[in-house]
Amino acid sequence: MTRHVPVLQKLTYLKPGNKINSGWTEECPRPREWEDLYRHRWGHDKIVRSTHGVNCTGSCSWKIYVKDGIITWETQQTDYPSLGPNFPEYEPRGCPRGASYSWYIYSPVRVRYPYVREELLALWRKERDVKT
Repeated sequence: MTRHVPVLQKLTYLKPGNKINSGWTEECPRPREWEDLYRHRWGHDKIVRSTHGVNCTGSCSWKIYVKDGIITWETQQTDYPSLGPNFPEYEPRGCPRGASYSWYIYSPVRVRYPYVREELLALWRKERDVKT
């Protein structure tokens, strides 16, 4: 015969924790391993300074956070020189295209090789074959 446990006893997140600090603080009775997922998501091995190069003027600078050789996230660089007290500062100085550039790098539809016109490729192959 199976023993039925009330639903509220199964829900561990409703159980109170131990009171500490004269009752001002309560320790969480639940495991907190899920927080490691969040910490690892924002972790990085190095920070690289870059601009976004394809058809970009390169006037904005970005901090690129890299983990295991893959871009994890990016923020705008904020160390531009000051123009003086009579002018507003540059910061922030990025565009929406730059903010989403790391997604473009890993897109399955991005261009990975240079394009070549079919006529020029045919002429190049013809010249290559003549020389050999």
